[in-house]
Amino acid sequence: MEGKFKNPKKISPALLVILSFIGVMLIGAFLITTPIARTPLAKQTYGEWGNFVDSVFMATSATCVTGFDCYPMGLVNTINLFGQIVLCICMQIGGLGFMTVFFFFLTLIRKKLSFEDRFFISQAVNSTDVADVKKFLVKILVTTGIFEGIGFLLMLVPMFSLFGYNGEAVWNAFFHTISAFNNSGLDLFGTTSFIREGNELLTGMQDWAYYFMCTVVMLLVLFGGISYFVIFDVFTFKKKPHQWTAFTKIAILMMVTLNIGGMIYFIFSDGIKGSGSLPVFDALFLAVSSRTAGFATYDPYALSTPGRIFNDILMFIGGSPLGTASGIKTTTLFIIILTIFNYLRGESVHAFKRYYSKDLIAKSMLVFISSLFIVLIGYLVLAAFESNNVNQEGIFSGERCLFETISAFSTTGFTTLMTVQLSAGGKLTCVVLMFLGRLGPITLFSIFSKNMHIKEDKHVKYVEEDVLIG
Repeated sequence: MEGKFKNPKKISPALLVILSFIGVMLIGAFLITTPIARTPLAKQTYGEWGNFVDSVFMATSATCVTGFDCYPMGLVNTINLFGQIVLCICMQIGGLGFMTVFFFFLTLIRKKLSFEDRFFISQAVNSTDVADVKKFLVKILVTTGIFEGIGFLLMLVPMFSLFGYNGEAVWNAFFHTISAFNNSGLDLFGTTSFIREGNELLTGMQDWAYYFMCTVVMLLVLFGGISYFVIFDVFTFKKKPHQWTAFTKIAILMMVTLNIGGMIYFIFSDGIKGSGSLPVFDALFLAVSSRTAGFATYDPYALSTPGRIFNDILMFIGGSPLGTASGIKTTTLFIIILTIFNYLRGESVHAFKRYYSKDLIAKSMLVFISSLFIVLIGYLVLAAFESNNVNQEGIFSGERCLFETISAFSTTGFTTLMTVQLSAGGKLTCVVLMFLGRLGPITLFSIFSKNMHIKEDKHVKYVEEDVLIG
């Protein structure tokens, strides 16, 4: 007789996901704090052991696939190969989800799972396929392996051009592939991300190799953030576009709209107007990376004020559900906009020949409003900790603080260079924001409300009442 999980009733799937993330973060933080993970330069400058708050910050940044780098000398000059491998594992687990990896190996060990076990696993990995959850987990891991494998082979080309045919080129190709597909944004190029100005390594890179690398990164970011459901729906090649699910159509529509629309707006605000120095390629890269990837070929804080505000909006929106991106998700925004549009027309909420339930609308509003609330509280707390953190003009900038807050919650990782200047309290505030942003409000609220996903079944129906609003 096949055994069941020891404790499926006493601990909720949502809580299990949260505890797994915390466990990975703490283990990663401990490992990169130790001397075996630090470079000789870091030991000479800061001592044998790393600062544990910095290590927690970096491990959270990797596990929550954010891409913040709080090291003044940059990740590559502070953490050696062992530490980089630890962060790479954290990124991969964070992108897939620890429970996805854990339950996959569990299903390999157990030949047969009870319905209760399968339901518990499906809830933990956010799957609707209770009947064959093992197949679902295998598809996720195989899909990830295929995209990262192809991305790795493509990334070898520019890395061989930059480093030569050696192990350093292979490791850089592997690390940046993992970072890009999982929408992390961590890199090994110093302190400027992919920005060539001021970076001797990237300045010496041939133009074709640089743009080839950035293009591969953009594609990996897009596929990582589009949702596994979309990839399963589209790349089976068994369905024509009109046969795709409504979710796939919404995700693709929003991806194209935000990326192309974002590029056009950035070209207008900072290519034509503003400083006029933003190239078309950088505008496209910025539009793609703003939706929680965090790589940069152009300093996002060098944008004009309208450009920075629009960048904040893109970060807040993020990618699609069940992908490696965070934010409120594209489908959430779509349902909210659709609800407003249909309400003004006096129609039920519908699109792509499908109607959408009141529960879905309520859930979308819950995600949107609670996310705004978290960002607001996070901003106030971060601003309080960093009131003495001034810019080059010696002035505290509330806009910089808001930028960092949204970037942390959306797990984007764009920074105003304020990250390396954060106090311990500011770093821990960002840790909480990254953690909440990666989990998402629905997972968080599921812990405190066991009946959130259960429809009310009462014999009493109350009289409907209208109140004045607006």
